[in-house]
Amino acid sequence: MPRFLHFTDMHLRHHQPGSASNPMRLSRLMPVTLEQLGLRIGEHKPDVTIMTGDLLDIPHEMTDGENSATSLYAQLLAKITADYQLVKNWFEGTGIPYLVIPGNHDHEPTFEKIFGNTRGPRDLAGFRFFSFWDRLGTNRQPERVGASADLFHTALNAPENDCPQIHLQHYMIDPPTRSNGWQYEYKGAAKMNRAVEQSCRVRAVLSGHYHPGSLVNTIGGVTHSLPPAFCEAPHIYRIYDFNGDKAPVITDFSLDT
Repeated sequence: MPRFLHFTDMHLRHHQPGSASNPMRLSRLMPVTLEQLGLRIGEHKPDVTIMTGDLLDIPHEMTDGENSATSLYAQLLAKITADYQLVKNWFEGTGIPYLVIPGNHDHEPTFEKIFGNTRGPRDLAGFRFFSFWDRLGTNRQPERVGASADLFHTALNAPENDCPQIHLQHYMIDPPTRSNGWQYEYKGAAKMNRAVEQSCRVRAVLSGHYHPGSLVNTIGGVTHSLPPAFCEAPHIYRIYDFNGDKAPVITDFSLDT
């Protein structure tokens, strides 16, 4: 029975100075919190560990590429690189296969330098995992375009991908969510949801970004799951136990209990 451990939105800062602007995001505690999670991983024994974006909390001027020619930018970039390496070393140290994607608070070029290109399919524990690197549009609503949209079409339609799938992405398809004036689900989410359900291939869509989290089991049998942000107390992570064609058994755990 495949078991997956999923956490998201860590917003870590260790080598980088300061902390996230939102005081609820305990950026500087994350290295210690990761070590605690590592002990839990040893207890749960998942087949795969999954992290769906915002590994680090990077200033927007860095993610937007502003002032990239300055010496201060170069110094901060070196610290960002060191933080990604810290996180990768932690994943490698667990001895468990892992899948990780960037979020909107990550620095994609440096993420890719450390973790490689994690887009596309990977077969683990009887599932084909598709990882999507998507971005926010001009109005801060996420969108799936270009190569990511092509990968989505291929996953759902190509004969060679006719197998049980799990999709990983930072943003949500379902449920429709609006908060603080922002729309959190994808542009065209209803159409994406129909395509996922009609493919009869996708067992789960695992996301991040929306810090309160959510869990939706759709009529089409696809589980849409988004744990609460790991950076915020009580530091929740989610376990999925799959058994054949049944809906997964989903259990939330927290490091504070």
